[in-house]
Amino acid sequence: MKKVLIITYYWPPSGGSGVQRWMYFAKYLSDFGLEPVVLTVSEKYASYRQIDEKLNTEVKNIKVFKTTSFEPLKIYSLLTSGNRKKGIPQGEIKSEKGNFIVFVSKFIRGSLFIPDARKIWNIFAFRKAKEIIKNYKIDLILTTGPPHSTHLIGKRFKKRFGLKWMADFRDPWSDLYYNKDLIRTRRAVSKDKRLEKKVLDEADLILTVGFKMKELLAGKSENINDKIKFIYNGYDSELFNKIEFERTDFFEISYIGLLTQNSPYKSFIQSIKGFLKETIPDSEIRLNFAGNIPDTILEDFKNELPGLKILYHGYVSHEEAIRIMKSSNLLVSCLPETEQSQILISGKTAEYMATGNPILSFGNVNGESAWMLNQLKHTKTVAKNEVSEAVEFIHKIYDSSKKREVLLNDTNSELIKRMSRYETARQLANLIIKF
Repeated sequence: MKKVLIITYYWPPSGGSGVQRWMYFAKYLSDFGLEPVVLTVSEKYASYRQIDEKLNTEVKNIKVFKTTSFEPLKIYSLLTSGNRKKGIPQGEIKSEKGNFIVFVSKFIRGSLFIPDARKIWNIFAFRKAKEIIKNYKIDLILTTGPPHSTHLIGKRFKKRFGLKWMADFRDPWSDLYYNKDLIRTRRAVSKDKRLEKKVLDEADLILTVGFKMKELLAGKSENINDKIKFIYNGYDSELFNKIEFERTDFFEISYIGLLTQNSPYKSFIQSIKGFLKETIPDSEIRLNFAGNIPDTILEDFKNELPGLKILYHGYVSHEEAIRIMKSSNLLVSCLPETEQSQILISGKTAEYMATGNPILSFGNVNGESAWMLNQLKHTKTVAKNEVSEAVEFIHKIYDSSKKREVLLNDTNSELIKRMSRYETARQLANLIIKF
């Protein structure tokens, strides 16, 4: 049985969508004749923004090794928020004008911690990985980022010990959209791109999350296109099937996940406002939020939609997030506005699609996310200035629900079946076995 060492910073009980890709890969790889061994950071030392203890049950049968670390982000969080977790950046960097601590922190993070502020973990991880490789006779090393500094561990082992190495890019590296919010010297930007290119050139196989991301990565170096593969993030069909839900008397519009200032959420607000203007009683509608939603954004919704019932669930477990999704009449996504917006796919896209419920997405209409949603009947992707189109779509879903004509997407489509976590693990196993 081929043994695979998965080196990942994010691992249960870390919460959020970033942890789930490799948690589920590891959970199912043994069904395809592979033995996963995981190396990660102990939650006692990690800079995790959220904790979801329920995820531990998904990985209880996997051999996991955890190390200590030193985490500058905890210091940053304490200085900027007074809390060791609350101020850890996720999806955006604080941008308060006149805040000297934030200014200095953005410079240190952007120009001194290259490629990222979690790179100090590499010291501890490399030491432990040497021990694991020796004791377990590892056949393949697999690194996943962000944090992309994790890939430097794989690069080092390939160079020193000649081990096969696969690098997984869940997000862009030098093109990561919130890099523009950092204070970066030319030298820092150059070093970041140089490290990225070395990883792309030296890894035996590059894995990523979609065909647009594959195109982006392939354009960064010569002759690497053939070794770049993609496997979509997925949904857990087992979990979906066991979660019970029921519709309420409200028309439930739900947003699940991360929402930042970089997202076109104001178009979302204007779309709901336009929908309500057309004689729709506020009392029949409920707007749900679950995940990391800044207070400032929630206040914008409340101020602009004063008569609407808005329910913020906070950060919830993965299981509860799916229950909310399945109970909704309409699911909404807001993808950040960036130069690389065509590559963006929300971590919740596969789960949204697997519910069968209608989906409204604000984002790049020519992006990969739009392409995926277009494979289903009751979905709509709109640009931020297409508020009238969004209002029309919401009306369509609302009118059908009032007539008791529930509009559901086909969850048996080939694309959705291919994105079940079991099937994505099969795709990964096939790549590893052919390696």
